[in-house]
Amino acid sequence: MKKVFLPLIALLMTAQMAFAQDAETTTSPWTHGGMVGLNFAQSHFSNWAAGGQDNINMLGTFIYNIDLNKGKHKWENDIDLQLGYNYFNLKKMPIKTDDRLFIGSLYGLNVVKDKLFVSANLTFQTQFAPGYDYEADTLKISEFMAPAYTTLGLGVDWTPTASDARVVFSMNVAPVTGKLTIVNNQTFADEGRYGMEGAKYEINGLDTINVIHSKKTRMELGAKVTAKFKAEVFKNVIFTSKLDMFYDYINELKRNYNCPIDFDWDNLLTLKVNDWLNCNISARLVYDEDVFPWVDGKCAEKVLQFKEVFSLGLSYKIR
Repeated sequence: MKKVFLPLIALLMTAQMAFAQDAETTTSPWTHGGMVGLNFAQSHFSNWAAGGQDNINMLGTFIYNIDLNKGKHKWENDIDLQLGYNYFNLKKMPIKTDDRLFIGSLYGLNVVKDKLFVSANLTFQTQFAPGYDYEADTLKISEFMAPAYTTLGLGVDWTPTASDARVVFSMNVAPVTGKLTIVNNQTFADEGRYGMEGAKYEINGLDTINVIHSKKTRMELGAKVTAKFKAEVFKNVIFTSKLDMFYDYINELKRNYNCPIDFDWDNLLTLKVNDWLNCNISARLVYDEDVFPWVDGKCAEKVLQFKEVFSLGLSYKIR
């Protein structure tokens, strides 16, 4: 019996060692990584002379990317999910502080030494939960798929720096880009929110009004430019920036706007304390003259949108 088992054990150990050596020498064309984080803040006041309001603040973040680099082909996939709430009173509706659902996919065919690629770029963006104008008695102003934005562009992708360098820059220019705006809420669409045409009303007799509902989608064809920048400005301090710009070819009205170019500029400064604790400061600037924010129950005249979020909490790096 020992004569049978000893050669078998030796064979298995040899096979295992050979497999381990192959695993070490074989490099997969797939790379992936990301971060999941939970930021939490809490305050409580009891007979506090200076006054104050009990509150609980929570923000969850999930960022992940899956990339393929094989020969002349590259395929980059990004997921960015964020949702945060502030509770001033657990018996009342919480106030949403952050909400994002973004998915992006880019395919590139190398034409110049891993620097220039012919590319196709697909993005989708919406939010998870309803948003409210809390100054106007919690008036609902947004929800999942209302609005949502999808873009598909054909162009070139320029990446002059390596992905593992201290300073990383890339630019995607897509002169042929289709942009689809979705407002999957008939009330929002009829009110003309998020660039929808709005409902039309026809008076039929004295008391009858016919309503011609607005479409829930709006299509644009234009050019899109996306620039990305990432740098380690100091040790354990990383700054990332992403700028999206879109110009519509077919909408003549848009050419008479103050600025015919829509842009979305997102910036993030991350201060890494250790492997599980970090501090994030984000600032986002959005300009789109088709979108009017709702303030105090009505459309605001100013269309420049700004959001800043400061968070300190736990994070785990996915590798």
